[in-house]
Amino acid sequence: MAEPMFTLCGQVMNTFVQPGGTSKKTGDAYDPRDKVQLLGQLPMPNGGHRLELITLNTEDARLFEQAIGKTVRIAVGMYAVGKSVGYFIPQGAKPFLVQPRPTA
Repeated sequence: MAEPMFTLCGQVMNTFVQPGGTSKKTGDAYDPRDKVQLLGQLPMPNGGHRLELITLNTEDARLFEQAIGKTVRIAVGMYAVGKSVGYFIPQGAKPFLVQPRPTA
């Protein structure tokens, strides 16, 4: 597969399983879902940055558990919900450890 167009890069902060349940809106039942939380730097127009915590569904949270506290890069897809942008990890995508840059 070619390199993905969009990736997220951030520090793995947490993994967890969101319990299954029933949707209050539709009444449909849904299964438990593995989740991962990444903390990254979001660039600002003035050249600065702010920290952003993003929670993503993942096929297998165990892929991220060994990287808690480390920086990873993962392919993502995006979708719009009103004025907000949501992210998802495509099926089969795997995280890659990012080596820290040497400080001068």
